[in-house]
Amino acid sequence: MFTNDQVNYQMPADAHHSWVETWQFPIVIPEENIHALVYVAARPKFGVSAFQIMVCGSLIDSRAELLHLYDNQHLPMPEDFSDFTSESGLSFKVLKAPRDYRLDYVGTDGTEIHVDWLGLMDPFDIHDPDHSPQARSVEDLHGDIDATGKHDAGHMDMTGRIRGTMTVRGKTYEVDSIERMDRSWGPRNPTIIRNMYIVSATIDENLAFHMICPWDPDKPQGDQFQLTHGYVLDHGEVYGLTTDLEMRVQHMGAICSSLEMTVTDTRGKSYDLMATANVGCPWHPYPSALTHNGLMTWHHAGKRGYGIVLANYCVPWLNQRQGRVAGGLDPKIWC
Repeated sequence: MFTNDQVNYQMPADAHHSWVETWQFPIVIPEENIHALVYVAARPKFGVSAFQIMVCGSLIDSRAELLHLYDNQHLPMPEDFSDFTSESGLSFKVLKAPRDYRLDYVGTDGTEIHVDWLGLMDPFDIHDPDHSPQARSVEDLHGDIDATGKHDAGHMDMTGRIRGTMTVRGKTYEVDSIERMDRSWGPRNPTIIRNMYIVSATIDENLAFHMICPWDPDKPQGDQFQLTHGYVLDHGEVYGLTTDLEMRVQHMGAICSSLEMTVTDTRGKSYDLMATANVGCPWHPYPSALTHNGLMTWHHAGKRGYGIVLANYCVPWLNQRQGRVAGGLDPKIWC
């Protein structure tokens, strides 16, 4: 169970230097095809934080085509992780722990974000068996923590409503949408971030999903994915998702172009979900990790929704398969 005090730093005195503390907030305006990401990763042993704010307005595979990017990996760590203002232009405040938050960002180039991020549920703790049926029986999603080992790592996900305004290059938009945020802490080796899909889908006001799916692209299509943790938010009630999963994905390079999946909750209720790419962009949360963030159009039971798919790649893994010398065939065009 995620507790109120866990909005602030959780690092123990004897923590390894790889310890990291993070906040991750998406802000989406589906009707305008705009997706923004606010990510803060603090390294308490070093006293530094990475601040990343991205705004995307089309389906791209290069950060050169983003509408806005701020990425500074070495700013001073906030003294209070629940209430701070940074020279990045980002101000953050926990309004009511652990569900409600305020984000204010003033960038260069006329880009601003002013939103309240209000939880529609209590935080979902992936290490709590009362939340996730697979808790303590699968490895941590960050890939460097044994499921059976004792550790102080934590990770929570929460679906919430985002309300406020976003200004992109001088044009202001109203924000009123539903998405999934997360908060995490623990030792993390950024060179071995695992391949995985992190999936969220909002079908309507009463139905939203979140799934964490480890991914082995070396396996045949249909056998590549597992479901380790996830939930469905159904009319205000949260139900964990089981390991039952059918999932197929099509790619255009690193971009997830389409996705089909069937998931089952702890009541035994199954859901068929389909998604197609709408807008999206590459994100490097760590130098050795590549994530393509896709704001997808989702379909379920005749209804149309939206939600973000994070296709995560470990860059050293890609190097082993796609590294080439001068004169070699480009794997992206080889057919």
